[in-house]
Order: sequence, then C-alpha cells, then structure tokens
Amino acid sequence: MNEITIDEKRTTTEIKNLLENVSAIQKKYDNIAEITGEKFNVFSVLNLTSNEVRTHSAFIGELLNRRGSHGLKDIPLKLFIQMLEEKFIPNKVDDYKNENDLNRFKINTETSKTIVEKHIGKLNGDKTDGGRIDIIVEDNNKKSLIIENKIYAGEQENQLIRYNNYNNEAPILFLTLKESKPKSAKGLIENKDYFNISYKDDIVKWLGACVKEATDKPMLREVLKQYTYLIKTLTGQTLNKVMSNEIQEIILKNFSIAEQIFKDFENAKNKIRKSIRDGVIKKLKMELDVKYEIIEHKNVGEKNSGIWLKVKTPKTESVIFGIEPFSGNGNERNRLFYGVLNLQNQNKDIFIRNGFSNDEKGWWRERNRFDTLENLYIDFNNIEFLELLGKSEKMQEILIDNISNETIKYVNDNSERILKICNEII
Repeated sequence: MNEITIDEKRTTTEIKNLLENVSAIQKKYDNIAEITGEKFNVFSVLNLTSNEVRTHSAFIGELLNRRGSHGLKDIPLKLFIQMLEEKFIPNKVDDYKNENDLNRFKINTETSKTIVEKHIGKLNGDKTDGGRIDIIVEDNNKKSLIIENKIYAGEQENQLIRYNNYNNEAPILFLTLKESKPKSAKGLIENKDYFNISYKDDIVKWLGACVKEATDKPMLREVLKQYTYLIKTLTGQTLNKVMSNEIQEIILKNFSIAEQIFKDFENAKNKIRKSIRDGVIKKLKMELDVKYEIIEHKNVGEKNSGIWLKVKTPKTESVIFGIEPFSGNGNERNRLFYGVLNLQNQNKDIFIRNGFSNDEKGWWRERNRFDTLENLYIDFNNIEFLELLGKSEKMQEILIDNISNETIKYVNDNSERILKICNEII
C-alpha cells in the first residue's frame, strides 16, 4: 500500500514538473510575441484569416493590380512573374524546346488588368465551361495568368478544365497553403497547362520582395508584413511552431507522463462539455418538457454531439429542434448552433412550403449561431474558450443561461410552424 502511495506521489510530482516546464516555455514565447507585437494581427482581429474571396483573393488581386491602391504600379506583378520564372523555368535555356515555354508567364505588365472573381459564363451541363475564376491578370494582347486560390475549400467538378477551356494558352496557377496537387485537372499536363504554387514558399517569397519595394511606404510595408505573418500562421512557420518543437523535445524525454496528461486532458475537456450540456438540458426540461422529449444526442465528445428536442404530440421522429456540436466537432466551423433538423431529409418539400430556406445542405433546415461569450465564439474545441470556462464556474453558469434562453425563445417562436409540419407529415 505504501509503495503505491509513493509511486502515485512520484507520478504526480513528475506531471507537475512537466507542466511547469511547458508553462515556462510558453511564457517565454508569449513574452517574445508581446515585445514584437506578433499577437496583434488585423486580419485575425477582423476574423478574416481563412476567407478565400474576401481576404486572400482580394489582397493578392489588389497587389497584382497595377492600378491598385498600393501605389507600386506594376512592380508587384513583375515580382510575381519573376518568382514564377525562377521556380518553373530552368537556368539552362536549352532544356526548353521552344520560345513559348520560355515566355509562358510573360505578359505586358504596363497594360495589364486584374480581375477578382471573374465570371466566364454560365456552367454547362458537364461543368466543363463557365463559372468564375478566382484571380485573372490579362494584358491588351489577351495574354493571361489564371490563379485558382484554395485555402481550405475543396475543388469544384472539372474546375481546372473550365479555366483551360476558357483560355488554353493561359497558365493556371493552382495556389494552396502547402502546394497540394489539384484533383480537377483531368487530362491537363502539370508544368505545362497548370502549375502548383504555395502560400508557404512562393507567396511568402513574393511578399518579401514586395516589402523591399515598399520601404518608402510605411503603412503599406506594415500591412504586407501583417499579411505575411498571417500566411506563416496558416502554414505553421511562426514562433508557435518553434515553441511547439521545443515542447516536443521535453515530451520525448517524458513520454509516459505526457501520455497520462494527454488522457486526463481529453477527460477534462469532456468534463466541461458535459457540465454545460447537462446544465442546458436541465433548464430546457424546466421550460419545455411538457411539449418536447429532450434527449442527449451522442456522447459529448463525439462528432455532432448535441441536444435534440422531439415533439411529443403529434409524435414525429424526423422533425427535431437541435443544438450541436458540444464536442466542437461538427458543422458551422465547429461553433455551437441551434436550429431545425429533418432526419434523412425525407420531407424537405414540406419544410420549404412552410417558409424554410432551400439553401441549407444536409439534414438541417435552419441553423443559427449562438452569441459570443467574452468575445469568443462558442466552440467547445477552442482551447482559449475551454480555458475561460475551466477557470470560472460563473462563466459556465452564464453560458448555460445564454444557450438555454436563446433555444427556448427559438423553440417557442417556431412551435406553431413545426406543429403544422408534423401534422402534414403524419
């Protein structure tokens, strides 16, 4: 018995020491970030970190525009072409068979026009013509550069085929975070019809060249640096990456202790999630139990875990008021939302006939996000948000009240419409 107690004390001490070491490393890099101002990024503040159209296509397109507000005229476009030539055209001219290959990226920058989200016609039946091009740069001789910009969104069917059919002389630049290969390039030839470029290497390199040209434009220079830092954050090249490597070295020397912390860490997250969900269910039952069967949907740590409210009379299994995901793993970018669910999507036409939108995908007929808490989205996978709840029972109580009150109001406001739908289904 005494030996077990000693071992338990030793393990607890080792866990405490490991956590203190990790905390010291984190504090060191937090101090560095505070001194350099790295924590403040205008794109993060405005929640524009990963929006392909509003942030990245807009920013890159403006920079490539010779008439852009940056005031550098065609210099960024020239630097962009230079970056492409250095990457894809070898130093030995003899390696290329004809002059067209050598001039593939050449356009007249002085007559160039840059368009973001260019409409190239209505999609045809097999989706090989039409659609929109993320960014296109064209000169007065119709020579073009086409950029397909992908941060996290998937490709559309035959997307690169459509661009090639629009202009088969224009190189298509498939831009992704870390130079992923396209799936919609059936029949097209890599490094001839399309070229893979990355934010991680190519865009960062290009932005660095642009910064050097903006030495006499301090406001532009700082915005370029902010955007570069955003790219480095998205591609894992910031101080956080260096800090992570340092922490990993400590973990490798304390593997079994780190594993125990990991197990308890997952349990701790689920404990907070369950506490909130249990609290919400309790309040919902106090107000809505007469008309609705209120149940837990899935274990709290599973994908799309939530709360379902089923109408008791008339009893209909497919029409549900729902809240999810309490796991922080689900729809709406993992943020908690509430709405109306139509299981198996069997009665979509009845919902639409009763005022629900036809735009929702999947089984949800309507979704609404909850209000933020202390300016944080309700995301049960967000460590900053979980830390806020873990440190304060008061915050947990406030969150339970907020979720419950919004849900109760929504259910009451829509109860007649849902009863009508249930009756129509029956």
